Amino acid sequence: MNKGFLKSILYYSIGLVLAGLSYWILGHPYIHAPGLHHIIILLTFIGGLLWLIVATTQYFTGRRTEKLKGIIYTKLAMSLGFILFMVYIIRETTDNSGFKKKEDEITIEESGDTTTMYHDGSPVYVKVRDSVLLNFIDLTKVNWDNVERIKK
Repeated sequence: MNKGFLKSILYYSIGLVLAGLSYWILGHPYIHAPGLHHIIILLTFIGGLLWLIVATTQYFTGRRTEKLKGIIYTKLAMSLGFILFMVYIIRETTDNSGFKKKEDEITIEESGDTTTMYHDGSPVYVKVRDSVLLNFIDLTKVNWDNVERIKK
């Protein structure tokens, strides 16, 4: 089992070292697309997932060796870790409203021609007559049911 574990760890180590070297040498000049290091990491984990499928098939069709068992456990742990990490990243980037906690408090204060919106006591939006002077908030992502209005 140790040989399978070491072989799998060596595979991922080589892939991640190559990704690190490509980032160190080439950098990430165009930030709107994945860099070479991202592609190397993705290919490393796709290759690991394919290796997991092949090793599992071999293990359950008759070749039950300790080496295959170590490969399966290591590849399964790495594949599940990668998938969970990607799900976490994708969920965090799609929910970027800025109001994630339930204890976030939004208050709108209206005084004459001035409207001020506060988020946890800090002004994030100021409007005087028709001119918006300060706007640090995406008003389309505000849950308007939890907003307190104060008229002065």
